[in-house]
Amino acid sequence: MSENMEREAWLCRSCNTLVSNDISICPACSAERPEEVATEPIPEGIESVIKRDNYTNAEPRPKSKYIFREAVLVNAGDILLVLGLFCTFGALIAPIIIDFGVDAPMIWATCGAVVIFAITMITWATLRTLAEISRMLRNRE
Repeated sequence: MSENMEREAWLCRSCNTLVSNDISICPACSAERPEEVATEPIPEGIESVIKRDNYTNAEPRPKSKYIFREAVLVNAGDILLVLGLFCTFGALIAPIIIDFGVDAPMIWATCGAVVIFAITMITWATLRTLAEISRMLRNRE
């Protein structure tokens, strides 16, 4: 590159491309030329500018396993699981605390606890499965 060309160009700070002074937008990355660059002289020792397309020292950010909607499904499922287990335990000990006035209250309490536990597990598994299906479909695209 000739020295005259270096004097009539500016260095793009976004992509390190040497751009002619006639152009105010970098053709490589579409960044605008800063105001102070127009009067900034290029140092004498620069003979060429190397443009790097990729940087090997930059570590890519790890992809998160779940995005927001999937995280909401997972968290909602976990919260419902805890609440369901609490209600199951409550249904089992309710006849000890409260007198229902029915025959064989422990049998009714056990049946209620089984139903609550089954609904809790089905709901938890459904929400977790929906989150996993959503994640798999997102990764497929």
